[in-house]
Amino acid sequence: MIAILEQTRELWKRAVNIATGVRDVGPDAGAAMLRAGAHILDVREPQEWARGVVPGSVLIPLGDLAARLGEVATWRDDAILVICHGGKRSATACRLLRRQGFGGVVNLAGGVLAWSRSGLELRSPENAGIRSLAAVAG
Repeated sequence: MIAILEQTRELWKRAVNIATGVRDVGPDAGAAMLRAGAHILDVREPQEWARGVVPGSVLIPLGDLAARLGEVATWRDDAILVICHGGKRSATACRLLRRQGFGGVVNLAGGVLAWSRSGLELRSPENAGIRSLAAVAG
């Protein structure tokens, strides 16, 4: 029964993403985007961020994103990989960004969990190339 519920939930998520124009990619495709110069936006909370971050990411928690769009306004026409813990909040952030005119927004399916399970690098925030210290302190 639990497996059926999980499958139904996953199908529903995909349908919502298709309807709203959000594209999901896995960790390998996300890493390729970053190597090609995409920005990475992490929408987790600071206490989650402290446990490990994708190098070069910028932290703006989902609850703050609408009010802080100005911080990423220059990314409007660029590729943006959005990440959270498991992929749900990042999909919500992608929909918000799309509604605000950001064109190259992509959701990392499975979030940091999938990223680390794939053996891709996570670092401590102090060693991750943070580009927005105000986001962590705020």
